[in-house]
Amino acid sequence: MAELHPQPDSLAAFAEWIAQTPRITHPVALETARAAFEDTIACMIAGATDPATLAVAKGISQSGTGLCPVGGQDVSRPAEVAALVNATAAHALDFDDNFLPAVTHASAVLVSALLALGAEVDANGDELLDAYIVGLEMQAWLGHYMIPAHYGAGWHATSTIGAVGAAAACARLLDLGNEKTTHALSIACSMAGGSKVQFGTLTKPLHAGLAARAGIAATRLAEGGVTANPDPVFGAWGIIALQNGNKTLTNNKRTELSIVADGLAQKRFPCCASAHRSLDAIIYLRTKHDLKPDQIDRIETKIPSSNYDNLRFSTPITACEARFSMTYSGALAMIFGQVRLSDFTAEAVMRPEIRSFMDKIVLQDAGLVSITGGSIWDYPAKTSIILRSGEVLQKDVMVPVGTANAPLSAADIKTKFNDCTDGKIGPDLQTKIRTICREIGSYKARQILRW
Repeated sequence: MAELHPQPDSLAAFAEWIAQTPRITHPVALETARAAFEDTIACMIAGATDPATLAVAKGISQSGTGLCPVGGQDVSRPAEVAALVNATAAHALDFDDNFLPAVTHASAVLVSALLALGAEVDANGDELLDAYIVGLEMQAWLGHYMIPAHYGAGWHATSTIGAVGAAAACARLLDLGNEKTTHALSIACSMAGGSKVQFGTLTKPLHAGLAARAGIAATRLAEGGVTANPDPVFGAWGIIALQNGNKTLTNNKRTELSIVADGLAQKRFPCCASAHRSLDAIIYLRTKHDLKPDQIDRIETKIPSSNYDNLRFSTPITACEARFSMTYSGALAMIFGQVRLSDFTAEAVMRPEIRSFMDKIVLQDAGLVSITGGSIWDYPAKTSIILRSGEVLQKDVMVPVGTANAPLSAADIKTKFNDCTDGKIGPDLQTKIRTICREIGSYKARQILRW
């Protein structure tokens, strides 16, 4: 069983762990990582034809050929370019997983970076899983110092913390050694940026692509001899101070890997996770009480500011905006009892029956509330459905379905995979991809993204 030594107190100490720790063999860690590859590749397939992905692919079309497949395209690109496109695709529909310790879309970044770099260096699936776990651990370590303050201040952690995590994963894959790994992580800190002001635009999913590309670039630069300050995290000019990190830190010493202790949050719905607890409550109450839309006077849901601020569009016009709308997704949950990828098209967003019901969804800001002060999901979402009869039905949800304590069922996972891939690839290829992901150690990185 691979264990993390007591949490390192510097980036250089973490780099030493990356370089020196034996191959990770913890069965839960490996199985969770494998599932993350399957989930992310499904999201990548679904997002391959999204406008964000197509625009990014068009923008880099003159970047030359390479060894790394671009999902859904009959072309191979250099690793940095392939990672940019593939990570954008994986995050384009906001259906990819969340990693709560860092508040990142961790797998969109890590899986895309590793598949691209892995294709370039002819890595196998076992090496990819090991590097993925290391990259996730890096995100958790940095998240301890940055979250929730960093995210609450408006930084998009997927593109900030995600870039450094991708560099850790890539350095592990390339076996750079202590010194060059330190430089790679430090270089990535200089490439870490991105604001949540981009939520609802094509640049939001691009953030995942930029982080994946940064991880590869930082690692290759360090490998080539570029040096950097070994301590870009702490101190007056470190990223904690400059990027609104936490002012008060709790003890972070433990021996268990974050992928085991915290797990991943696989999404049940293809929209911003800030809405998911409210959607879980609406669907639960709808099912339990066999509710019909015409029985509803209004639905009130109160969530902390860290969630409330993300749901920026009360009257969305585009599919991008709809993914960050509580009124739209809440209307879907009440009318249909589900939220599907097909609900996020320009035509679907403008359906009259949805638009008229959106006025019944009332989103309320609970403020900067927290039980422990250490997470964006440590205070419940409080949802009430007020019927026209005057009866009030209530449900509080602490964590959404899909998290470690409330995982997706096998049926949920299959439904999600099919929702992502139906109409995109044929049944035989669907089966092949799931088989490859489940037996990933038997495959090379170059084989995994061929569809």
